[in-house]
Amino acid sequence: MAISDVEAVDAVGIEPETGNAMLVITDDLDWSDPVAHLNALQQKVTAYLGFIQSGQLEQSVPEAAGRKPKIGVIQQFEPPENILPILAGLGEQLATMNIEFGFGPLPDGYEQPA
Repeated sequence: MAISDVEAVDAVGIEPETGNAMLVITDDLDWSDPVAHLNALQQKVTAYLGFIQSGQLEQSVPEAAGRKPKIGVIQQFEPPENILPILAGLGEQLATMNIEFGFGPLPDGYEQPA
């Protein structure tokens, strides 16, 4: 699964550090076309919002009930500096809906797919 598959939730679980219900977007796109990349991310985040708001999150992961949702974007390619304020703004918008947001590379201890 990847950012371009809008119909799928890439990964979901409970974030060990915070206890948040974590929904992961696997972002495998490079930033050669930033507009297309941001549009793909926006579509995927919108789909995740529907997944959260419809109650599907709790249906899929009963342990998520009562936990703060978080959308995390695991990026294969580092975004350019001029994109960082846009991603921060997305996080601010989601915060108004009581949804946490984060982005960055695959955390240490995980293998990058071939």
